[in-house]
Amino acid sequence: MNKLPEDKKLEQQPTYFLIKINFRQSASIQGEIEWLNKDRRQVLSFRSFLELVTLISDALETIGYPDAEYSFRRWREDDKIIE
Repeated sequence: MNKLPEDKKLEQQPTYFLIKINFRQSASIQGEIEWLNKDRRQVLSFRSFLELVTLISDALETIGYPDAEYSFRRWREDDKIIE
């Protein structure tokens, strides 16, 4: 997605998504997400929970939602090993 110009960013304003789950199988979900926004209404299909989270994250980054930052947990060598 393309980023909005600085003067169109929606900082400090809520952003809404309507999520429709069509199928649940193999510990994942498939469905549609609709981005409900004053300036834009867009519907996309997603094929997994991870893709859904990625779409939401991308949308927040696109509008510059208060410096949206996220990080995923990763396996590291310094993690404690349980024996």
